[in-house]
Amino acid sequence: MQAEETHIPREYLTPETGAKFLQKLPIFDGFSESELVRIYALGELRLYRPQTSIVVEGENSVGMYIILEGQVGVYKAGKGAVDGGHLITHLGTGSCFGEMGFVDRLPRSASVTAQTRVLAYYLDGDVWQKALDTDLEMALRFFNNFAKTLSIRLRHLDEQYIFSQKQLWKYSLTRSME
Repeated sequence: MQAEETHIPREYLTPETGAKFLQKLPIFDGFSESELVRIYALGELRLYRPQTSIVVEGENSVGMYIILEGQVGVYKAGKGAVDGGHLITHLGTGSCFGEMGFVDRLPRSASVTAQTRVLAYYLDGDVWQKALDTDLEMALRFFNNFAKTLSIRLRHLDEQYIFSQKQLWKYSLTRSME
């Protein structure tokens, strides 16, 4: 990477300053500043060049990523697919991905590729689970926030599904009239 591509802004280098970023994320809602400092110290910063795969659908991994800077594309190929998959969504600064593996410990459900230079905070699932095992109140808050996050995503997917079905019906009707 060129010098500007490898530069990590100072605000992400220490747990005290990095925790301020975690504080803004819904998945850490209700966490104290000292808890966020401890959490941030558990993870690591990772830089990705554009078009770099960050996670690959089907791989075994339980770490969670939080995008500090940049944008990624989320792709879903599905079972038996041989292509790179279909773009599901774009995620940007403040978004997280990979957190489902914390709960179900199953292989990655989608691939994620850096679309721009991406600075991400990575929190290993095994390390995070050990921290949660020592603080049950923190674990309860995390999994409560996680459930809310998944609920919001599911509601959004429901809306997308209904919209796509309406579009498909409109297309079918116009094709049958020809």
